[in-house]
Amino acid sequence: MDRRQFVSAVAAMGSLSLARASSRGESSELEIVIRPDRKLGKFPHYWSACAGSGHARLGLQAQWQRDLKLAHERAGIRAVRFHGVLDDDLAVCTGVSATGPLTNFIFVDEIYDRMLELGVRPYVELSFMPRALASSDNTVFWYRANTSPPKQLSEWRALVARFVRHLVERYGLAEVSQWRFECWNEPNLNFWAGSKEQYFELYRHTATAIKGVSPRLQVGGPATAQMMWISEFLAECARNDVPVDFVSSHIYPDDPQENVFGHDLGLAPDEVMPRAMMQANEQIRASAYPHVPLVISEWSSRNPAFIAQMVRDCAGLADTMSYWTFSNVFEEQGPNRTFMNETYGMIGTRGIPRPTFRTFELLNKLGNERLESGAGPVLATLKPGGALAVMAWHLVPEDGADRGAGNPVATLHRQHAALSPPLPLHLKVAGISSGSARVTLVDPGSDPVARVYAAMGAPLYPSVQQIHEMRNAGLLQPPQERRIEAGYLDLILPPSSAALVEIG
Repeated sequence: MDRRQFVSAVAAMGSLSLARASSRGESSELEIVIRPDRKLGKFPHYWSACAGSGHARLGLQAQWQRDLKLAHERAGIRAVRFHGVLDDDLAVCTGVSATGPLTNFIFVDEIYDRMLELGVRPYVELSFMPRALASSDNTVFWYRANTSPPKQLSEWRALVARFVRHLVERYGLAEVSQWRFECWNEPNLNFWAGSKEQYFELYRHTATAIKGVSPRLQVGGPATAQMMWISEFLAECARNDVPVDFVSSHIYPDDPQENVFGHDLGLAPDEVMPRAMMQANEQIRASAYPHVPLVISEWSSRNPAFIAQMVRDCAGLADTMSYWTFSNVFEEQGPNRTFMNETYGMIGTRGIPRPTFRTFELLNKLGNERLESGAGPVLATLKPGGALAVMAWHLVPEDGADRGAGNPVATLHRQHAALSPPLPLHLKVAGISSGSARVTLVDPGSDPVARVYAAMGAPLYPSVQQIHEMRNAGLLQPPQERRIEAGYLDLILPPSSAALVEIG
């Protein structure tokens, strides 16, 4: 089963129970007080520390590079993780000789050089198995990534050592020591044809090879789906004295709760991710590596309100939360077959921003200090110059099998959202009786790109001019000026929308 089939199958399992009305917009009206005089502490932009991509060879495409430039400049993305840096289509390992693997880093250099020129670091997922080292013909995806264990672990270890040593020689230890090296991708699913024990052995050889180049380099795992294997992974590493610099795993809001937690807790989609991260942190603290950071190297949603709420609710629970994916240049099931497709990517075909991208643009404008605010769908921050930046959103409760708030490949279920009323929000900013605010809204139910595309007649192959029109429509529009009267700023948020309020 491939990733899309897997997630879709999970989405078909049924709905989860709902709770926490105050954060889901179930009240007809909400009044929320924001306290600029009460700072809660630093607020690092952990959600933009990394974003995902498809497989490595896509990094050679001009559109992928243009999308990356946009994601870095407008959404603040600082690193990118992708599969397949060791796949045969990059020819990193072309065979094995008496002296070890035969290596070629021309294409990897081209991709990493361009990333670094754009100001984006690689997050190095070491996958998949080069055919020259593979023990079987097991593959996944359209591009046939080999998922088998190596025939000889010594050959894999030698390949990893040569690859990492080349990176250090090319980019310098000071630079590469800031990268993260992750062993494999989701070995608890069909991305790994070996056993759990074989993965732990693969990690041991991988970590040994990387630390053999320099102890300053960062290596981690288990890179599992559904937050699984964390305790077993850490215990196995401790038994064999294997280094672990970070713990990585993946969590999607529609993951089966019996896999994530051991049994179905009946959580709503917006409760799954923070609860899973709390559990993972408990497992880390109980291990021989109690201080290593947690990295969520995959998560996703199409819903602006859901994205904003996860950024708030998961703050402090993970060092990094890597959104899957930043670009629609994506080929797990083959090249995209329609222009306005439903596959992954906060940036759509030909660099056209989607509502998810515009949401990350708004998040990028938040400050780096958290402020106290009342209960409700609000995240209040303070910028370095003293201005306030407040995110507000309207997350619609889900019913029946309609689970679009969290399902990363589902549509936004506009028909369901249309039945939900807008959410009136009354924001009271303590210490401000009157003035003005700038409000920028992302409303997926009124997507400007969709309107422009429909007005064109929904062409199968838009012209260059039409593509420019849609791209311009997809960029954030200038904020609207709104008055603060008697200490209140009134907002009316459409279903699934998110807004940024800037004051000062």
